[in-house]
Amino acid sequence: MGKLFLALDAAGAMRFIGEVERGADCGCHCPECGSPLVARQGMANDWHFAHDSAQERPECKAAAQRLLRRFVIDHLKSRTASAGFDLPVYRQEVTLVRSLVHLREEAQWDAQIVGELRWGDDESDHAPVARGRLDTGVELQVFVSLGEAAPAPEPLDAGVARLAFRVRPPTASFFRDRAAAEQHLQSAGELVWEHHPDTLGLVREAQERLEVRGYRIYSNWLSMVDAKRTSEADAAPAAALFYGPGSTDSADGWPRHACAPGHAPNVNFTFYRLGPQEAWLLYMLERAGPSDWRTAQQKFYALAPYPSPFEGWAQAIPRTVGLADEALGIFRLVGFLDAVTYLSRRARVTRSHRDPMAFGGL
Repeated sequence: MGKLFLALDAAGAMRFIGEVERGADCGCHCPECGSPLVARQGMANDWHFAHDSAQERPECKAAAQRLLRRFVIDHLKSRTASAGFDLPVYRQEVTLVRSLVHLREEAQWDAQIVGELRWGDDESDHAPVARGRLDTGVELQVFVSLGEAAPAPEPLDAGVARLAFRVRPPTASFFRDRAAAEQHLQSAGELVWEHHPDTLGLVREAQERLEVRGYRIYSNWLSMVDAKRTSEADAAPAAALFYGPGSTDSADGWPRHACAPGHAPNVNFTFYRLGPQEAWLLYMLERAGPSDWRTAQQKFYALAPYPSPFEGWAQAIPRTVGLADEALGIFRLVGFLDAVTYLSRRARVTRSHRDPMAFGGL
């Protein structure tokens, strides 16, 4: 607001420039310094209030901005108290980003005010103008955002819901009278959710569904890789097909990697960098017995510290993910999906390769 379009009359009521007499007869004063104002209602310029003898200060324009904010808050009070008022549906995007997948789903639910809102008198741009409770069981804070004003900071308490009433400043013509300003707020004002805690567990459920979809995609990819590898092996009779004690063939022809103890021959390795001193290799274990590891119904996976065991490695992974085999220097995984989920959420770097030496320096 470069000009004063709002002022206070002798009774302290808010007045628009089009609601008062022209010139010094407007009977209004500045909300900041209290000086008498003149109503400029000419033909060439936008109608506005001006200080007598042009003595307004920057603080006076800031006070006019606060008057506008108060008018918006009064509008919001009236809107929320009207019959049939409903809050918008809360929506939150849930995503899953992995090396092979980028999935998204929208979680949404209805949340409405229980009882009445408690309106405050704090005029700060970043302070809530009202507080209340929602039928989802959480506290609600309501904010007002005008034009390009900076958004309210993130809540310190993630258990508190935040709702903002956002509106762009109207043009000067909307400031001439109250009805035009109300019309602008009704058409341009928007209630927007900034945060709502996952009290109903719908975000968690959506995340779990994405994890399952991601696992299926990853499993399908592994199946295609295995099928291709099996096809190539079938086309080359000299390649070893079965491994383990008692088998007629051997896997001695495949390269073995000391950084991945017990790995199955010719498998793909997935690298996860969790921290400066912590990195892991995820891979398939070689089966014991005369069974083809590529076509076996049940496959076993391991997690090995990379490039070698670091101090405290045996306590670095929770038991829900895997059990430490300190003799072999690996974790035997409880479930492939649990391990991928745990590592992917914490990884700074993720890579896949047939040769684990390719991860050096990552």
